[in-house]
Amino acid sequence: VEVEALVIQGPMLATVLSQVKKLEASVLVLSQSKPSPFCCFLRSRGEVLAEECISRAECLTLAVRRQSKGVGGYLVSTRWQKNFWLLA
Repeated sequence: VEVEALVIQGPMLATVLSQVKKLEASVLVLSQSKPSPFCCFLRSRGEVLAEECISRAECLTLAVRRQSKGVGGYLVSTRWQKNFWLLA
């Protein structure tokens, strides 16, 4: 598996989407933090970025976050499935 890492400054969403297109990425994986307790009022920038990338990127996009400490596993979101629980 070939993996590349880049550090580029600019507006987050536009920069990520332009690099996905430029690099012809087949998969984009984004890490998400646990939602804020105030999530019904405010969403974090990371949550918004992940949702926008999922809906607008030209490649398969996965947003992954760790499930609660007591439960284990990961929650994975894609364009077709939100918060799919993956025990890994």
